[in-house]
Amino acid sequence: MNRVFQTIIIISLSILVLSFSGCVDTTNNTNNRSENNNSETTEYIYKTANIENIKINILESFPVQVIVVAEGYFPDGCTQIHEIEKEKQGNSFNITITTKRPKDKLCTQQIVPFKENISLDVEGLKAGVYNVSVNGVNGTFELTIDNITKK
Repeated sequence: MNRVFQTIIIISLSILVLSFSGCVDTTNNTNNRSENNNSETTEYIYKTANIENIKINILESFPVQVIVVAEGYFPDGCTQIHEIEKEKQGNSFNITITTKRPKDKLCTQQIVPFKENISLDVEGLKAGVYNVSVNGVNGTFELTIDNITKK
C-alpha cells in the first residue's frame, strides 16, 4: 500500500510540473514592460499577433471606405490585443498588431481565435491598386475612381 501511495504522489507531482511548463515563454523576441492598474504593477509580455488571413472590404459609399478584417489567434486565454499601428507608404498600408499577456499569470493553454476590423484612411487617394500587409499577411484592393470629395 505504501508503494502505491508513493507512485500516486510521484505521478501527481509530475502532472503538476508539466502543466506549469506550458506557461514558460522560451522565445528571445519577447519584450517585458510594466503597466500600472489601480496602484498595482503588472509585467506583460508583448509579441506580434498571429494572423492567419485578411479580407479587404470596400464599402459602397462615397467617399469610399476600406475595412481590413484580420483573423488570427491568441496562443492562450490570457493574451489580448495590445495595439494596432497603421502606416501608409506610397501605395502600401502596413498594419502591425501586437498582443500582451501578463508575464506571471497562469492561463488556459488553448488557442483563442480573434477577428479585428481595421479602418484604413483612404479619403483623398487617387484611383489605383493598393497593397495591405497585416503582420506579413498581404492583400490588395483597387480604387476604380479617385476617392476625393470636392469642397
